[in-house]
Amino acid sequence: MTDATATGLYQAHALAPGSVLAGRFRIESLLGVGGMGVVYRAHDTALGIDIALKLLRPELAARADAFERFRQELLTARQVSSPRVVRIHDLVRHDTQWLISMDLIDGEALDKRLDRDGALPFDDAIRIARQIAEGLAAAHARGVIHRDLKPANVLIDRQGDAYISDFGVARSLAGSGLTQTGAIVGTPDYLSPEQARGEGADARSDLYSLGLILHEMLTGKMPFDGGTVGEVLAQRMSRTPPPVSRLRADTPQWLVRLVDRLLRSQPAHRIGSADEVIRAIDTRHVPRDWRPTRAMWIGAASAAALA
Repeated sequence: MTDATATGLYQAHALAPGSVLAGRFRIESLLGVGGMGVVYRAHDTALGIDIALKLLRPELAARADAFERFRQELLTARQVSSPRVVRIHDLVRHDTQWLISMDLIDGEALDKRLDRDGALPFDDAIRIARQIAEGLAAAHARGVIHRDLKPANVLIDRQGDAYISDFGVARSLAGSGLTQTGAIVGTPDYLSPEQARGEGADARSDLYSLGLILHEMLTGKMPFDGGTVGEVLAQRMSRTPPPVSRLRADTPQWLVRLVDRLLRSQPAHRIGSADEVIRAIDTRHVPRDWRPTRAMWIGAASAAALA
């Protein structure tokens, strides 16, 4: 979403502090504006807690079939139980608007920290990557794929801990016909190669996006940086980026291998699950993957024929 679009969206839906929605949500302050709508800090008077309240873009409710799919996806995402995932509380209607109430994370989005600080200390990058992997593992175990994992969807609290937000949103848009400007299914900067090719996305697509985030946390840069979106995606679809040690020479070798294994262009060549990512981080060990070469296949076939 462009700054102009975000500003227009905010002006169209700006709410004054003290406004009460749906008879229970008292607006306190603006938290941010995104492609899905405006997010406020609010107080849920029914539960007696502070929450984040997202006012959805009005066109999301314009088609009954599209909105029903969106609602079902949110209900599915609500079943993800993990301390590393921002929990959705409720989906509520207020006049012609739909609101999503969710956990309030007192901090900032990871993209703001990266914009401000650039590359992070190793310990911070590793901790955040592990916590993202924890959230992904819990979601994938429930069959929920994020499809739009990016630093803007990773919230960092004041203690430095990470939480994933917006599960269920991208998938609901994918089949709803609501993929107009500002509602792209998957942010281009963090798309996996298979998403860029228009193929189906599974858990390994989220892991590729995690690899991109980890690369950016370690180096302050995205892989294949500097070209147009089309050029970057073309490179991403055809090859693995150079090792992060070229940009940060003191990166531990196991961490170099972890990023490499997450950013393979073919899903079958990546680390297979978020649980494996957690195990690699905990043990500081990433196995060297064994992929047979053409010569090995020919030799094996010849041996089989002789036998």
